[in-house]
Amino acid sequence: MRSLRYVFAVFCILFVPFNSYAVDITDKLSISGAATGVYQWLNKAQGDVHNKDRGSAVIDFNVSFKPTENDEFFLRASFAKGSGFHSENSGYPFKLSPNADDLFVDLRNMNGHSRDHLQELWYSHKFPIQKDISLKLTAGIIDSTTLIDDNAYAADEITQFMNEALVHNPLANLPSYDGGVAAEFEWDKFHVRLVGMRSKNDNEDMDVRHYNWFGAQVGYKLETPIGEGNYRVYAYTTNKRFENWDTDAYKALKGIGVSFDQQLIKDILGAFFRAGWQDDSAKVNYNRMYSIGLNLNGSVWGRKDDEVGVGYAYLKSPSKNEELNNSQVFEGYIKFKLFSYKSLSSDITFDYQYIRDKDRDSENTKAGNVYGVRLNFNF
Repeated sequence: MRSLRYVFAVFCILFVPFNSYAVDITDKLSISGAATGVYQWLNKAQGDVHNKDRGSAVIDFNVSFKPTENDEFFLRASFAKGSGFHSENSGYPFKLSPNADDLFVDLRNMNGHSRDHLQELWYSHKFPIQKDISLKLTAGIIDSTTLIDDNAYAADEITQFMNEALVHNPLANLPSYDGGVAAEFEWDKFHVRLVGMRSKNDNEDMDVRHYNWFGAQVGYKLETPIGEGNYRVYAYTTNKRFENWDTDAYKALKGIGVSFDQQLIKDILGAFFRAGWQDDSAKVNYNRMYSIGLNLNGSVWGRKDDEVGVGYAYLKSPSKNEELNNSQVFEGYIKFKLFSYKSLSSDITFDYQYIRDKDRDSENTKAGNVYGVRLNFNF
């Protein structure tokens, strides 16, 4: 019976149609989006892990209006069916989500607000200073992950890695879809980005849940004989709005991180590296992490739009955490382009993850294999 459900689930993902249309209304107004179907199977490898399967479907819409060369109004909305392993009743046993996309449960009352589906709504203005020097200011409902901890090979859960440990640095508590401002200074291959946002703590037991988040990133694009590389260093902090380990006093979240990506064989093979450290005065799951990985372009076998990615992440818990010792994630995927016609394209990804949460009591250590398939239609 379970095998029949697997076959039916894969059939639905592969053959139930998603209709997407690209609309270029004027040279100033553009609409883009994606329809993404995901199904994942969790199989026990160690400990108290139950075999489960879950699916989801998401449609994202982006609207961009550029009245001038230096001004932009942007709107992003997302609609989902199914919550995958995100919902509490899914019985998912691990700390790190195997699908970092925003699903049904994430898109309702976002960040504790009475707002569904609307993720971004902002205005930006770019000030050209000199050739290759500019300053861009943005204000509205923004997403800090587009500005801090970006990476060429590991920052898009729709087209690259799916596990949250390989999409961004989980320690950085990067806020999304809340009010904020950002400044981006670019000077040729050098950039400085500053972000300030106000978000809401998800701990319902706290009497003060709103907090301010501030982040800064410095980056440099390096051109080498073997290809392009991007090297970024960032830091972040909040005000004191997070639970302490053993007292009633609130603490701030603060830390630093790096995000590097470098081509090793131009347009064929690339590598990425992330690392992060977080102060553990506040009650946090992890205080140190690193991740590494490779990206291989399909031009090796004559299909430049295909790709293979492999990555590994290690996250260490602070000694104050009496239960969790560390988490490890290995993920590998292969993505095939199905078709491309004008502005419409589609690809399918086959994904494998091994996830392990090591408990300080070895008898409570859990591990599992997550097998997944992802189908995308983009316009």
